[in-house]
Order: sequence, then C-alpha cells, then structure tokens
Amino acid sequence: MSNSITEIEVKYNELDMIDVDYYIEQARAERASYVANLFRKAFFKTSEKSGKARVSYNLQQSAAH
Repeated sequence: MSNSITEIEVKYNELDMIDVDYYIEQARAERASYVANLFRKAFFKTSEKSGKARVSYNLQQSAAH
C-alpha cells in the first residue's frame, strides 16, 4: 500500500465557505467521463489500420425478462 498524500485545493464561495457545489459538479463530471469511457470500451472497437471507431456487434445480450 502506498502512503502518498494527495493534496486538494480547497475552493471557497463568495461567503468564504467551502464551495460544496463545486465539488458536487466535479464529482458529476468525473462520473460522467468514467461512464462514457466504459460505454466506449464496451460498444466500440477502434480499427488498427484507420483508427476509426466502429460498433462492436459481438456483444452478448441478456434474455428479456
């Protein structure tokens, strides 16, 4: 396990209070980026020759319930 310390810059709002909304928006953006990356990996393959992405059709689909 690493004992590295991560430094975080604290953001304040106009009332000199910690800007919680800023951190909520940062978390939403990071989560959206993570989900988009998972989606790309799951549903698209990049061609080695052209570098273009294409839809991957060899996905298994679960049965409808």
